[in-house]
Amino acid sequence: MKIKVEIDLQELIEKGDFKTLKRVLEQQDPADVKEMIEKLPPDLKVVVFRLLPKDKAAEVFSELEPDDQLELIKLFREERLKEIFESMDPDDKVELLEEMPANVVKKLLSYLPPQEREELLHILNYPEDSAARLATTEYVELFEDMTVREALEKVRREGKKKENIYSLMVIDRTRKLKGTVELRDMIVADPDQKVSEIMNKDPVFVHATDDQELAAELMKKYDLIILPVVDSEERLIGVITFDDLVDVIEEEATEDIQKMASMSVTYTPYFHTPVWKFILKRSPWLVALLLLESINSNIISGYEKFLASIPLIAAFIPTMMDAGGNIGSQISALIIRGMSLNEITAKDWWKVLLRESLIGSILGFILAGVLYLRAFLISSDPTLNFAVATALLVVILYANILGALLPFIARIFKIDPAFMAGPLLTTIVDVTGIMIYFYVVHSFLS
Repeated sequence: MKIKVEIDLQELIEKGDFKTLKRVLEQQDPADVKEMIEKLPPDLKVVVFRLLPKDKAAEVFSELEPDDQLELIKLFREERLKEIFESMDPDDKVELLEEMPANVVKKLLSYLPPQEREELLHILNYPEDSAARLATTEYVELFEDMTVREALEKVRREGKKKENIYSLMVIDRTRKLKGTVELRDMIVADPDQKVSEIMNKDPVFVHATDDQELAAELMKKYDLIILPVVDSEERLIGVITFDDLVDVIEEEATEDIQKMASMSVTYTPYFHTPVWKFILKRSPWLVALLLLESINSNIISGYEKFLASIPLIAAFIPTMMDAGGNIGSQISALIIRGMSLNEITAKDWWKVLLRESLIGSILGFILAGVLYLRAFLISSDPTLNFAVATALLVVILYANILGALLPFIARIFKIDPAFMAGPLLTTIVDVTGIMIYFYVVHSFLS
């Protein structure tokens, strides 16, 4: 178990104790160094980077948020910036270039040799969320006609500079992916065997233009630590490693949570996101939901005379709105999760409809019974109480079915189902639930 060391780097820098600071930094993992320097002002971060070896400095720099990276780029000396950028992994270089302004991208690309610059630009030409954007060229590739002895010699020669050597890519002379082979299988194989004899000839792979989410699903499904990425002619262009999969899963979870909260997506951490950006991301949805919710006032005003004759029915309006919104949010969350895990597909809509009709009916009867008894605390009229309970039964059944079907409707219109949860669903149920409540109660009591 690793024990986290709490060190005040700012105090060491202000004291000028750079010898102790350098020793402390050498003992820390890049991820820990990143945490230690996050709250330092930019000029002191630069001091820390001067004391880090270039490989560790590159790893720490790639972990920082884009706004911090841009600040440091402006403060680094030319030689130090070039050294750090050249030492970064290819996929980290791509991620950095995606986030930087055009003038910074041009400057960074000028540090690279022509071949590597061409490779990075080729990857950057792929769509933003494509698998190619996650690909790294830090892997060992073998030819299918190599002997195991030749292959192991190549792994020894190149392995130290590569990100992963446990799963190895096998290609032909035209770079077409032919298979994959595990290092452990080569170690125990006959040295004179051909790589083609021990490799997996049916490898799992993704095309460069496939969505990153598909890559994550495949790696999870087949328990892969590395996933080949090929072009349209199945020529190997790179691999996706497991650490990149974790980043994709985190991004997808962030996206779903924010969409379920009815706001536009932002991937930057809370304190790294400007206030104005949060306002722009949240206000359009809030305005739209406010206008939709305001329809309730028109519905209630339409029953003004009815309310004046029996004022007590107004006391149950919040109950109808809350109960319907709660049950709708519950079922929509379950369906959206099932869709994201591929447990539920579009063709399952009718099974879900039948299942949730039954569940909604049972829940409706349970909650209606509870409300009928609870209503006697404020009303001694059994007819009124029964009308209110019946209205709740209908609202619960309706909200449960609506919450279950809205994600399917979203899929039909190619909208992310996550949008159909949270405030949006609650507002829709509120408006329509009030209509149902007044209609049912009015039908009973008039």
